[in-house]
Amino acid sequence: MSGLEQALRGTIRQARERFPDLDFLSPGGELRVDVAPTTVDRVRVDVGAHVALQLQSVGVTTTEGLSTEQLVARSTVTASSWHGDTRAAFEPVRLLDAEHPSGIAVHTQAEQQPWVELTFEPPVEITGVRLRGLPGRAVVLNRAIRVQIGSPGEPLVTVHEADQRAAQVGAFVDESVAAVPAEARDEYARLAGPLTQTLTGRYGEARAAVKELKRTLSDDGRRAYVAAVNDELLRERSLEWTAHGPLRSFRFWSESEKLDYIEFAVSVADALRDLTPNVCFGYGAALAVVRDGDLIPHDDDLDLIIAFEPDEAATLPEAHARVEEFLRARGFVVKGDFFGHRHVARPGGKHIDVFSGLFEGDRVSWYPGTRGALARSSMFPISRGELLGISCPLPADPVTYLETIYGPGWSTPDPAFKHTWRKRDFADQAAPPPVAVEVPDAPAPDAPRRGWLDRMRGR
Repeated sequence: MSGLEQALRGTIRQARERFPDLDFLSPGGELRVDVAPTTVDRVRVDVGAHVALQLQSVGVTTTEGLSTEQLVARSTVTASSWHGDTRAAFEPVRLLDAEHPSGIAVHTQAEQQPWVELTFEPPVEITGVRLRGLPGRAVVLNRAIRVQIGSPGEPLVTVHEADQRAAQVGAFVDESVAAVPAEARDEYARLAGPLTQTLTGRYGEARAAVKELKRTLSDDGRRAYVAAVNDELLRERSLEWTAHGPLRSFRFWSESEKLDYIEFAVSVADALRDLTPNVCFGYGAALAVVRDGDLIPHDDDLDLIIAFEPDEAATLPEAHARVEEFLRARGFVVKGDFFGHRHVARPGGKHIDVFSGLFEGDRVSWYPGTRGALARSSMFPISRGELLGISCPLPADPVTYLETIYGPGWSTPDPAFKHTWRKRDFADQAAPPPVAVEVPDAPAPDAPRRGWLDRMRGR
């Protein structure tokens, strides 16, 4: 293990020990907010973002040691909104029973700064508030959470604010740089920002920050960072730093979730066959069928590849437009403006990637990949294979395809594998064809100017 990785792992462990509330971002994670004994008539929890607030419980610890039932008898619960029929199913005892969580108790609609508030009559003296997130998946929606308490006749007082906590975590990580061995300090300092963002659940920002470092961070440095955050932090949050950043990778999916997702990918391929027969699983999806027989644990999405003849689509933008128009007309949600692919999903569902390629004689290729590396005959017409018992479309010669894309070692899992991202090799396919512009006739030359003597003589 490198000195950099050791330093990163050590800092993560120390941060989690110093800031135990970070574990609120884990599935079913708990946030404990201790306060000096205070008489309150209300406790308010909100999220400083445009999201839905989802909680299993909001427990209150009192100096009198009041039971859940006694607290329920003295409390009223209100919320900024209620999602679906959750208001009708709401039970105050489930919300206040922090010792025995039992699924979602509060679920608001997605809105700006959603909240839930408990009011007590008569007021109670409390020593702490306990929040519990949802079980079974990471609740990053709650990462900007705030807890406030109010005494009778007094304004609300903030006793926990995630943004303030994130600043404290950032200061701690910045201070840790000085203790890192000299040979690892420079790369560690570059990673301090992404590390703070990952610790505090700002995963999109963390991924973008690491991508920005691609010219100044070595491959070994990136691998050290990914190994450290995965092992010491993310896996306990049912997340993994994949090729797409921190996401809920397939190793955390249930069997039923996997089956539903595979069936959805097959349904998109089946629909696209009415547009062209040249569509099948590609990239990691093909690898999952041929090599693993299951969704790849460190992967997080499935890929389809589709190819068009020159008379069907002359450029990649034209190919993407055909896919978008065709699938949207059939009720699918198509998003993204990526160079080589589009995201396709059911409304509200997990997306798959659909990559478009163009035939060039007897060759075909998709970005990312090597231009013209695949023979038409090795790709189509399609073959079929099974993934968790579901029949899936594959390239005509899937082994040749996988060897071409992933190299001769394709049969050995490699979580660190990276594609060749060479957009310039596909630049002519991405550019629209030149449009003929009609040039207007040149204007007639101006008549020669007449002097004052010519005007006087009538010339």
